[in-house]
Amino acid sequence: MRRTCAFLFHTVALTICFALCACGSDSGAPVAKDAATTEAGQNDLPTNTGIDGGLAGIDGGLTNHVGIAVVNSDYTSTSVSFLDRDGNLVHDGCFNSGTGAPSLAVTLSGDVVLPSQVQPGGPVTIVDRGNGTLTWLDPATCTPLRQLAVSTGYLAYPHDMVLVSATKAYVTRYEKNSAATPEAADFDDGNDLLVIDPSQPKILGRIDLTPFAPAGVLPRADRALMAEGVVFVSLNAISGNFQTYGTGRIVMVNPTTDVVTGAIDIPVAKNCGAMTYLPAEKKLMVACGGDFSNPAQQIDSSAIVVIDLSVSPPAVVAQIAATSVGASPFSNLSLAAWDGNTVLGLTLGDASKSTQDQLWALPLAGALHVKVFESSEAWALGSVLADPQKGRIFAADATTMTGAFLRVFAVAAGAFTPSKTVKTNPAQKLPPRALAWY
Repeated sequence: MRRTCAFLFHTVALTICFALCACGSDSGAPVAKDAATTEAGQNDLPTNTGIDGGLAGIDGGLTNHVGIAVVNSDYTSTSVSFLDRDGNLVHDGCFNSGTGAPSLAVTLSGDVVLPSQVQPGGPVTIVDRGNGTLTWLDPATCTPLRQLAVSTGYLAYPHDMVLVSATKAYVTRYEKNSAATPEAADFDDGNDLLVIDPSQPKILGRIDLTPFAPAGVLPRADRALMAEGVVFVSLNAISGNFQTYGTGRIVMVNPTTDVVTGAIDIPVAKNCGAMTYLPAEKKLMVACGGDFSNPAQQIDSSAIVVIDLSVSPPAVVAQIAATSVGASPFSNLSLAAWDGNTVLGLTLGDASKSTQDQLWALPLAGALHVKVFESSEAWALGSVLADPQKGRIFAADATTMTGAFLRVFAVAAGAFTPSKTVKTNPAQKLPPRALAWY
C-alpha cells in the first residue's frame, strides 16, 4: 500500500486503505535551497493591523464568510468545489488533480485538507499533504494564484496552515526528517511549525516542536488556529512507528516572537487534533481520537474537551468522553461549535464490527446527547460545519452505498431535521471529505 494510506490510517483519517496501509525561528534567513516555489498574480491577502486585527472573521463567527470550500476525494484524485453559505453549488471541480496552470509545479494528490481557519472571501489555501505543497486558490475565478513546496527534501506531510498576517503564516509539518542536514538554513528537520510568507510565497524559518512533545513520542503537529492573539497547535503526540501515543497536548505559540510560550495537557485523552474556537465565550474546543494502537481501549482515551482561554494559564473546563455516546471513538478530523454549550462531533464506525459513522450534538451540561445522523458506512463522515445564525448544520458524507452528499440539517427548537442533500462534485464524481468556511 502507499505510504499515504498508512499515514491516513494512523492519523485517524477517513481512508479506504484500512489495515496496512529554546525555539525562536530563523526569521530573515534565506529561502530553503530545495523548496520549489512558483507564484502568479499579486499579493491579495489583507493588510494586518495587529495580531488578529486585519484578519476579520478568521478568529471565529460567520459574519464575513462567503461560503463553503469542499475537498472531494477518493484518496487517489482530488477536486475542490465551492458552495454558497446556504450550501448551493457555485463552482464544481474548481481545482482538481487534472488542473494545470503556469503557477503550478505539481497538481493535487489524493491526500488534501483545508486549513482550520480560512480568510473570509479567500484566497483559500489548499494543503496537499501527499505532495507537501500549499496552493493558494481564488474561489471567485478558480484561479491558482501561487504554490509553495514545504517538503524541504523529505516527505513533511503538512497538516494545516494558520494565517498570522498578510506576510506571515505557520505550517504544521507532521513528519520528522531522519536524514536532516546540520545546516539550519535548509529548514529540512521537520517536527515543526514552518514559518512562511504566504504573499511571496517563501519559507522564512521554523519553530522546532520536538522539545514540547510528551516523553517518548514525536510531536506530530496536526491542526492550528489563532485565538486571543495566540496560535494554538494540537499535537497528535505519536511515536515514529505509530505504536506509542502520548498524553493529549496543545502547544501555545507567540506569533510575534515565534516562541512556544506554554502547553495545555489533556491527560484524559490522546491523539488530539481538530479544534474550533468560540470568541464570544473564549472557549477552545478540541477533538481527540484516542489510541489507535490499542483498539480495545481506544475509546477510553477519546474525548472532546473544552479549554477556557479567559483564564491564565488556560484550563480544561469540560470534557465529553466518547464512552458517553456509544461504543465508538470520536473522530479527531473535525468538530464544530453550535454555541457555548453544544458541540457537534463525529464518531468513527468500524466495518469489522458493523458500526457506522455518526454525527452527534453534544451538550456540555443539562441535556442528553442527540444523534443527528448515522451514515450507512464506516469512515464516511469527514467533516461538520455549523451555522447557528441561519440554523443549519452541514456534514460531508462520502458513503458509496447510497451516494455521496453534503448533507444539510435544519435546526430549530432543539430538533435536527434533514433539509437537503447536495452533490458537491458532479464533474469528477468524487465524494466530499473536508469542509471549511471561507
